Amino acid sequence: MFEKFSKIFYMGVDEKTPYSKVRKFVFLNIILIISLFFLSVFGIYNYIVTHRYDVALIDFVAFVIFLYALYTIRKDHSIAQASTIVSINSFILLIALVYFVQAREFTLIWVLFFPVIAIFTHGSNKGLLLSSIFYVIVFTIAYLGIDIWLNGMWDLASFSRFVAANSAMLFITYFFERSFEAAHKKLAKNRSIEQQYIMALEEASITDPLTQLYNRRHLDVMFHEKFLKAKANNSYFAFFILDIDHFKDYNDTYGHIAGDIALKAVADVLKESMRREADSVFRLGGEEFAGILMADSEEKIIRLIESIRTNIEHLAIEHCRSSFRCITVSIGVCIIHNFEAENLDKMYKIADSALYEAKTEGRNQIRVKSISTL
Repeated sequence: MFEKFSKIFYMGVDEKTPYSKVRKFVFLNIILIISLFFLSVFGIYNYIVTHRYDVALIDFVAFVIFLYALYTIRKDHSIAQASTIVSINSFILLIALVYFVQAREFTLIWVLFFPVIAIFTHGSNKGLLLSSIFYVIVFTIAYLGIDIWLNGMWDLASFSRFVAANSAMLFITYFFERSFEAAHKKLAKNRSIEQQYIMALEEASITDPLTQLYNRRHLDVMFHEKFLKAKANNSYFAFFILDIDHFKDYNDTYGHIAGDIALKAVADVLKESMRREADSVFRLGGEEFAGILMADSEEKIIRLIESIRTNIEHLAIEHCRSSFRCITVSIGVCIIHNFEAENLDKMYKIADSALYEAKTEGRNQIRVKSISTL
């Protein structure tokens, strides 16, 4: 029963809405619905029973304005507009009640609620300023009523208690909201740091630590994304495997530190050559790399991969046990232009077969296998 009733105040928010916004949204709904109820009751009471038509008119005008604010927040979810309407309407309504009704019928008790409305809807600082202006006006009116209101029973002691009670309410509300804002700000900061850690962990899980290229684990994900993009654009789609020639001999001769430096140098060439959004490059493990790329022609793909091979050769990294006297790479390429099926394993095997041909036919070259479909 309670849950069904509480849904009235949560209409228009979902689980993605920030908590601070939900809190203000629910508070405004509660204030508006309760205010509409009391204004209707007091309006009828003042009109029919007490015949205070001036007060009944104030109740009626406030009722219409609050009803419009409720309509606005439900229809447009405009918290800022509703907050302004509620605050201004409450400001004018309560001052009017203090001025016209004075201290009769416990009317002054409603003044206590203004700082709650102002501070909770506008924040601690703006709410404090608005409440201070409100109380300067209200306290002035109340002070001028000393020895006049309630047939002279409203005296200095009554005024002092009134000021003390409202001042206490103001500062309690202010410091409560101030504490909430500080806690929420700290929580938001901690969540931001936590999100950064999560992003860093996710990035680390898909990134090779040595070369900062994507790792083999992320190949499946990127292959699917790039395949669908190439299909949508009707592009030529290529997958290649790159292997550093005689890399074991290089490590044995120059050491593993030099080997790591060479791997990073090759990775840098790959990153520099494949900077387009359509390109992705991976380290499969050891001295083996892979890449995905697309273009509007097969010739452009071959030209780009050939430039990768030559740029690595032009690094001129000494390799005395290679016939080329420097580090070189062999590359096997699979190219398709038909997207009836998506099959990374098959493209991988075709590219690996092309790489084997490049190795057996002398290394430092690329071999391309263009197929009609997977």
